[in-house]
Amino acid sequence: MNAADSHTRIVDAFSAYLEDELAPEEKASLEHHLSACIQCRTSLERFRRTLGGLGRLRQSAAPNSFLAAIQQQIHRRSRGRFFRRRWLLFGRIPFEWLSLAMIVAMLVYYLVMLQSSPTGVKPIP
Repeated sequence: MNAADSHTRIVDAFSAYLEDELAPEEKASLEHHLSACIQCRTSLERFRRTLGGLGRLRQSAAPNSFLAAIQQQIHRRSRGRFFRRRWLLFGRIPFEWLSLAMIVAMLVYYLVMLQSSPTGVKPIP
């Protein structure tokens, strides 16, 4: 096995080494290599720092109030045109419901007009 393969094998084992998942003989072999190889020790230290940095990212990137704060800022900058409070009986009426109500109203109007229109032409006496 050449040196490049040895380094690749050692680097591939870093995760298992840090999680203490290596067999005792593999762990001893890796530690022996690390004691003699500065390049692999440096790589292991970078790997540890990377894992430490990623571990801190487990916390939520944005607080729960993030969306509310953004909406308030947009409301303030738009001088109240967006995200204002609506005090309706059932809260804010979605556009889809309003559209559906208009379509139903037009259908009812069409059916009423269809029933009231003459059905045939009668000759004038």
